Amino acid sequence: MKRGILMKKDIIMLTKSDKRAGYCIAGIDVSNGEWIRLVSSNEETENAVPMKDIVCSNGDMVEIYDIVEVDIVKPMPTKVQPENYLYNENTKWVKKGKSSLDEVITLHGYDCPEFVFGNTDKELTEENVDMAKDSLLLLKVSNPRYNIKVFPERTVVQLDFFYRNCFYSYLKITQKDLKRYYETKPEGKYTAHTNVFVFSLTDKYKNGKYYKVVAQALV
Repeated sequence: MKRGILMKKDIIMLTKSDKRAGYCIAGIDVSNGEWIRLVSSNEETENAVPMKDIVCSNGDMVEIYDIVEVDIVKPMPTKVQPENYLYNENTKWVKKGKSSLDEVITLHGYDCPEFVFGNTDKELTEENVDMAKDSLLLLKVSNPRYNIKVFPERTVVQLDFFYRNCFYSYLKITQKDLKRYYETKPEGKYTAHTNVFVFSLTDKYKNGKYYKVVAQALV
């Protein structure tokens, strides 16, 4: 194992979502079924993973359900994101195979908190952020619908859904391809093509809030 590398991990990739100028990349550790969010050392982008780093050693870009070997330098948790790991930015990731939703469910199962990150709001504040014990959740929801709002300067793509008989609304979509697709649609509500999603809790924004986002729709 290379000097400075804590360990190698095989990860089933489950998010490839928008974060600053790069990506939020997270998945399931094949060895134990636990969440891992991969982060870079670039604090200016809030440790987002740049596009160059999601290109594997064989030249392929990382895709959802890819099984990828990554050199891990150290855990790098934050107050609200305990799943964060710093990866070695000087070593290419190695694509080792392909997984599936069924395999992920067998390995990890659905998460089953009482609420999505502690309450039914679309964000948390410094006063109540401790209600969220994790910052990544794999959930099966009910009646999910994409809520498209068109403004003069931009189009906003959000998700409304029910979870454990509670209604959640206006959670921002950060999955890049899904967001781009619905940004071209007229304003309105659209039935989602799946009811399985990965949700993520952001680190603190400048306004002091932590936002719940939809990082990936899984099929």
